[in-house]
Amino acid sequence: MNKRVRPQYKGAEVITALIYLCSMSAALMYVLCRQEQLLCTVIMTAVSFGVYMLFYALRNKRAFAVLAFLALSIITFVITSLSLNQGSSAGFIDFIFKNSESFDVMFAATTIVLFSCIFGFSVCYFNVYLPRPSFLLLPALIPMILSARTAGGLPAGFTVFLAAGFGLAVLGSAQPEFPNDIVYIDDKKSRRERLISIAIFGVLSALILTVVPRDTNTPMGSYLDTVFKKSSDFYGRNMLSNFANNSGVNHGANKPADNVLFYATTSYPVNVSRWSFDQYNGETGWTAHPDYTTGWSGWKTFKKNLNTNTLALTLRQGALDGYLEEYAPLLKNLTVYNDRFFGSPVKMTIRVNDNSSTKVVIHPSMTTNVSITGYSENIYRTYKDEMFTKTNMDRNAVYTLEYYIPQANESLIRLFEKADMEEILTAAAEQGVITNSVKTSFLSEKSQALEYHEKTLSEPINPEIVQLAEEITAGLTSNYDKALAIEKWFGEAGFVYDLDFVPEETTAEYFLFKSKRGICSDYATASALLLRAAGIPTKYTEGFVLDGENLDEFGRYAVKPANAHAYAMCYIEGYGWLEIDGTKYASLASENEQLTTVALIILISLAVLTILAIVFRKEVSEGIFAISLLFKNKNGKIRAIYLRTRRLVCLISGSEPESTAAGEVCEIASRSLGLNKEAREITESADLLLYGGKTTEIPAKQLYRNYRKIRKTKRKMKK
Repeated sequence: MNKRVRPQYKGAEVITALIYLCSMSAALMYVLCRQEQLLCTVIMTAVSFGVYMLFYALRNKRAFAVLAFLALSIITFVITSLSLNQGSSAGFIDFIFKNSESFDVMFAATTIVLFSCIFGFSVCYFNVYLPRPSFLLLPALIPMILSARTAGGLPAGFTVFLAAGFGLAVLGSAQPEFPNDIVYIDDKKSRRERLISIAIFGVLSALILTVVPRDTNTPMGSYLDTVFKKSSDFYGRNMLSNFANNSGVNHGANKPADNVLFYATTSYPVNVSRWSFDQYNGETGWTAHPDYTTGWSGWKTFKKNLNTNTLALTLRQGALDGYLEEYAPLLKNLTVYNDRFFGSPVKMTIRVNDNSSTKVVIHPSMTTNVSITGYSENIYRTYKDEMFTKTNMDRNAVYTLEYYIPQANESLIRLFEKADMEEILTAAAEQGVITNSVKTSFLSEKSQALEYHEKTLSEPINPEIVQLAEEITAGLTSNYDKALAIEKWFGEAGFVYDLDFVPEETTAEYFLFKSKRGICSDYATASALLLRAAGIPTKYTEGFVLDGENLDEFGRYAVKPANAHAYAMCYIEGYGWLEIDGTKYASLASENEQLTTVALIILISLAVLTILAIVFRKEVSEGIFAISLLFKNKNGKIRAIYLRTRRLVCLISGSEPESTAAGEVCEIASRSLGLNKEAREITESADLLLYGGKTTEIPAKQLYRNYRKIRKTKRKMKK
């Protein structure tokens, strides 16, 4: 028996492998190093491609390739060990498998070295040494699995980039060449055809990538971290750095990660905000107005003065004491809360848990004081209620906030609807009922709100939204009543809160007039625009909800990405900035709807699988044939392999398989494909079994390999 000839693989396209490595690096760095994603992607692509080229250069020197593999394994092990000795192996495991939104230089470097070696070697081996598309796909599963575990899945753009990179790598894989048989020669024509195929596939992939929705999910580090520029007592945040330029835009199918971003401890939970946006730009969401990106350090007294319950108590007592006679009938009817909403402020302690060093202070809207452990410099606050420090706080900072529970004193709100707030407060200050500082604080807040409304309406609101706001608020004269009517309208109009819904458009118009289905950012955007259309100063705010379901055994609120929330804040005289959240009244997507969605996904998947089965019917047929052989005895395998070979060979000659003898099968395969030995072994084994009743000594595995060689050669020679 002749010795089996092993094929040699030649002609791998290096550029296609580079693109594949880049796609995997980008996907992995999105998951693990999102704050420094671009830089880390470039570094990892370079390192992994260096590993690829090392083994590519040694492709004809297998002994040196083995030594290089051992050396690289040892180097990787040493670097990883040294890195973890300086840090924590548990921390590194958490970095890989739990927290996809923090950044650590040491862990990032270790990750890049480790996975670059895995990606570089595996891609080279299954692209150059032993081309196997199925195994070439395996390294791409690493970022996909990690993203599903930590970030809820890769954005569509990264997924398409991975698929495109894999497709290009497969098209650019080395081709088999058998030294002792003229079976396949990578001549100029065949290589030209392959390069054209690669180019066409690359262009189509690039076109698809241009229309795939961009990911707007921002990691916790960007939520918390910002860079500032000092100017006198005011300090401005740099909009070109880590502070987001745009709000989050809902693209649907939201799957928030399960890692804890920070812990909050308080006896009276309220929403906490991280930032606000000012101008709406349609499909791109909200952006910050340049006039509202600076903060001032002297905000504490200002905020303490804005306690509306204290103001109501003081004005009522002044009227009872004989002051403010002109307004006394109204002031004596003011309601005062003598419970937890009045007196000493409530305290909240926040412990950042994402391993970041940040400047942004997450806080309730009515915060009056902040105490940060280990920090003694200024804390700034913008006119739209963003708070930040001058320099970065310690990593995983701990700080305590003092705040008043937001409570609408409706009697004070109604007072300022009937009488002018400025006149009342001015008279109260002149008669010594309140201090000038209190008067100035309330009037400044009102003035700032009106100025904010004017500046942020530089772009006109869609007339349809203006008309809708007029319909919702028809007959109402109070801004407070208008705001509550707009908030409740989302429930009355049948809106649905649905994390899984994928919108066709991301505009407020689509949400309001077509889908009526979305997430908190959709409701907050629509609410803000409707409120502004009704003439009420409003800002779009993003923050977090302290959900009682996330209380841990220590009584802390474990705040996760799923607790991220968006809502509108509108200015109301006698209250300040009132939170308007349409999701409170919206219906939740029902289980039946979810089941319908699942059923639709299953149907689409079955349709896609059917199409793939049709397109790749030959590959599917071969797979089924290979599996069927596992359940046959040797004689059954010989019979099946011969019949399969006969049918394959008859496709070349155009003859009918049933009327073609074994000798003719052997002659056609030898003449057309140059595979005399392989064809002869199969046909002689079949003759011996079918006409002699005996079993050949040639192993069935050898006969199956002969059949596969005949099939591959026929495909390569396009017979």
